[in-house]
Amino acid sequence: MKTSSVNAAKARLIILFAAAVAFSLAVAMFSALYMTRVFAATELEGEWTARTSAKHPGEVQLNFTRRSQDGQNMNGRTYKLSELSGLDASVLSATARTDVKFGVVAEAGTVQCDGMFRGGMGAGFWKFVPNESFRSEMKGRGYGPLTDEEMLRAAFSGLTGKYIDELKAAGYGGLEWDEVVRASNHDITVAFIREMKNAGYADLKMEELIRARNHDVDAAYIKQVRDMGFDKQPLETVIRLQNHEITPEFIASMKLAGFTNLSIEDLIRLKNHEVTAEFVADIRAEGFSDVSPETAVRLKSHDVDRDFIRKAKANGYPDATLEQIVRLKDRGIVKD
Repeated sequence: MKTSSVNAAKARLIILFAAAVAFSLAVAMFSALYMTRVFAATELEGEWTARTSAKHPGEVQLNFTRRSQDGQNMNGRTYKLSELSGLDASVLSATARTDVKFGVVAEAGTVQCDGMFRGGMGAGFWKFVPNESFRSEMKGRGYGPLTDEEMLRAAFSGLTGKYIDELKAAGYGGLEWDEVVRASNHDITVAFIREMKNAGYADLKMEELIRARNHDVDAAYIKQVRDMGFDKQPLETVIRLQNHEITPEFIASMKLAGFTNLSIEDLIRLKNHEVTAEFVADIRAEGFSDVSPETAVRLKSHDVDRDFIRKAKANGYPDATLEQIVRLKDRGIVKD
C-alpha cells in the first residue's frame, strides 16, 4: 500500500508538472501572439503634430510619429491645404481649440488624422488605410504583393503609377521598389533627369541622381563649375565642390589674394581653413610677401594671424620667419 501511495503521489506530481509546463507554454505563446498583434495593430498608426507658417499661408508642416518593434520613426513635410482633405482654412487661424478630422490622400492609401488645432498648431492621432486597388496595380507592374509598410512609404512619398511610367519612359524602368519610392521621395522628376542629361550626365544611376538632388547639384551649378574653369568633372567631384561652397566669387577672392591656377583640391583646402583675401593681405602687411596657398593653410591650421605675428615681434622675435612663428605658437613661447 505504501508503494502504491508513493507511486500515486509521483504520478500526481508528474501530471501537475506537465500541466504547469503546458500552462507556461500557453502563456508564452499567448504573450507572443498578443505582442505581435499589438505591434501589427499599432505599426501603421501613431501621432501627428502640425504647425502653420505666417510666411506661407495655406501651407501646413505635418510631422508623423510612429512606434513599432524597430523603435520610433518620423516622417514629415510641408503640405498645401488643398492636399489635406477635410481640413478647412478657418481652422488653421482659429484661436480656440477646434477638433478636426482630415486625410492625406495618396494613390497608395489614406493617412486618416483626427485631433485638434489651436493658434496655428495642431496635434492628434493618425491611422493608415491602404488602397487595395493600388496594391493590385503595383503587383501587375511586378512589385509585390506589397506589404502595408511598403504601401505606407509609397503614400508618404506621394508615389503614383503615372510617375513610375514616366521614369520608365526616361530610361529608368526595372527599378527596385525601394529605388522607386526613394526617387519619388527625393523629387527625381523627368525634368530633372533631362536637365542632368543635357548638362552632360546622361548615364547616371538612380542613386546618383538622388545624391545630386540631395546636394543641390543641378544644371545651373554644373554650368558654374565649368565657368570656374573646370571641364566636365565626375559627379562626386561636383558634389564635393558644392558641399564646400566653391563658387566663382570664392575663386575671384583667391585671385585677389594672388592665388591663381588653383586645383580643385587647393580650393577645397583653402575654403575648409577659411582662408580669405583679407587674411592673406594681413600677413603680407607684416612683411611676408611670399605667402603661398600652402603657407596660408598652415598658418590658419595653427591659429597664426596678424595679431599673433605682432605679439611675437614685440616679444623679441622681430626677424622670425613664418615657420618659426608657427613653432612659437605651438610651443606656447609667445602667449596670446
